[in-house]
Amino acid sequence: MKHTLLATTALVAMTGAAAAEITISGTARIGMVTTEGAAAATAVAQTYNTYTAAQVTTMNLLGAAVTTAGAAEALTYNLSGTAQSITAIAATEASTALIDGLIANAEARLAGAPGLNESALIDSAAERAVITADIATMKTIRDFGLANKAVAAAAKAKDTTVGKNRVRISFAGSGTTDGGLTYGFSARADHSNTSTGGSQYISGAFGKITMGDLDGGDEQMVGNLSGVGSSGAGSHQEFGYQSSAHNIGYSVSMAGISFAATTDLVRGADSTETGSNSAVGLKWSGDMGGATVGIALGQSKVGTASEDSMSASVSMGGLKIMAVSHSNDNGPAVAAVAETAASSATLTSNARAVSYKARTLAATNLDTDTTGLSLSYAMDAMSVTAYTKTESTSGAADKDYSGVGFTYDLGGATLKAGFVDADDISVMDIGVNFSF
Repeated sequence: MKHTLLATTALVAMTGAAAAEITISGTARIGMVTTEGAAAATAVAQTYNTYTAAQVTTMNLLGAAVTTAGAAEALTYNLSGTAQSITAIAATEASTALIDGLIANAEARLAGAPGLNESALIDSAAERAVITADIATMKTIRDFGLANKAVAAAAKAKDTTVGKNRVRISFAGSGTTDGGLTYGFSARADHSNTSTGGSQYISGAFGKITMGDLDGGDEQMVGNLSGVGSSGAGSHQEFGYQSSAHNIGYSVSMAGISFAATTDLVRGADSTETGSNSAVGLKWSGDMGGATVGIALGQSKVGTASEDSMSASVSMGGLKIMAVSHSNDNGPAVAAVAETAASSATLTSNARAVSYKARTLAATNLDTDTTGLSLSYAMDAMSVTAYTKTESTSGAADKDYSGVGFTYDLGGATLKAGFVDADDISVMDIGVNFSF
């Protein structure tokens, strides 16, 4: 089969012995993915919880009809002149609608709606804070009253088949200084004519410093399972590393041991500006009886959440086995807090002396443990891959993913196909991948 090489290399001589090199390469794919539709849904009727006494007291205060000289008090959320009260302890559709009406009035006042005498209520930061807190309080009580929201009956969704095609042009550059330091970059452009952020590095005997769009140090060392399909069939073989958006890292390798550490320098809303934000990984690889063995450990901390990961791999001949394990600590436990009722002498929102505080249920913030295993075997032009992964969280049903697929090298192009059971949803992915 004729193969046209489109990669180009430019070698530029620099003053002295220094030199730099730029390479261009590309990948493309065409194919389709068929996904099984969601299962049919059985109709569920709306049910309600019973309000607590504190919640009833609070809503009756917020919905009180306060008048001044026969006119509705301008500082309340109820402008009707008639008390809007929850007369029954049991939540109902009517009580939910009543609370929604008070919320709407409060939000309109906070937004400065005309005709609501809003300036008298929102002329200070403290008053705006009170009304914002009141809105949150009313929403908490409303949501508490709704036990199970109504679900309409639905027939099984139809299976969907979509085309998957993509082109990526990759650019890479490397160079060496007169003093022996190496440096370089990588970037790419997609077929949508938009570019994605790349990365840049400088390295020497001290190790390698990289900046840009980086995987966390734990992911760099621990890795993921082997996937299937032309476009990944949902990429369920990958693990959800919380450190996947770091932008500066350090790595070093010596005597079969590799180490990587990364963090995210503050860059606005995309980064964690409080708490920890770091990831480290350590990996050993070596030869054992003709097999290449790798053991890796990783840990990341983002805010109050931490994540531990590890992997083990064995490669021998055409066989590769990979096992990965994750444990996510979702933050410290939360102690239960009893609710308190609101009280006021004037019943005006910005004059209330004691605010309602919603009950806080105890939360253990249980860990989510994820384990997986993949096997790949290559023989001549064909290779086969299978993987399985399970996510387990206490108090919730396990989520199971498994996939099997094959690839066949056509010489410059590769035929890929895969089938995945994504927690009882079937996905089929087939296509041809090219490299240039």
